[in-house]
Amino acid sequence: MHRSRYQLSLYAGTNASKALRDRMAVIYEENMKNLLGEKLDPLEKEEEWFHPHARILILRSDKTTNGDGTTSQLAQRDCSDVVAYGVFRFDTEENADEDKEDEVLYCYEIQISSVARRQGLGRELLELMTLFGKQYNMKKVILTCFKANTDAIAFYTKLGFTNDPICPSQWENSDPDSDEEEEVDYFILSKSWDT
Repeated sequence: MHRSRYQLSLYAGTNASKALRDRMAVIYEENMKNLLGEKLDPLEKEEEWFHPHARILILRSDKTTNGDGTTSQLAQRDCSDVVAYGVFRFDTEENADEDKEDEVLYCYEIQISSVARRQGLGRELLELMTLFGKQYNMKKVILTCFKANTDAIAFYTKLGFTNDPICPSQWENSDPDSDEEEEVDYFILSKSWDT
């Protein structure tokens, strides 16, 4: 990451200010409105992002810093300097042995504003999440990605994420005698470091 151009902060989900919440929603809506259309539901996302167990990684542009390296008060108040964020939780998730659960770091969101794309910020956020997961003895990083978000799927694949054993997409239409068509519009991807 271009450390000289961005500042990294970590927040508990419940400690995010109204201005930060609003800025996150703006970036999310800008990035996802074309993909999700009417399914876009910022209120549902807020329940994930600001949950008591959620942690938020924030990247702020250094263009709004004072000469001493501190963020300008105006940028702090309105959060206009926030260019990227990632939301995660330490959680448990079922594994292939249905009677067991794995401790995982669940990545709920990575969003990069249009002005900061293609600079390695998404990679940096995922690498930090992976580092946290390893440090706290989680088995893997897991995330959900819409099938239609082909750029994100290519990005995650490039970083070593694969279809998780619990991904429901792998079971779609697996029973030809079934009357139910359980089509899902997402993949569950994961990256493990103990295999």
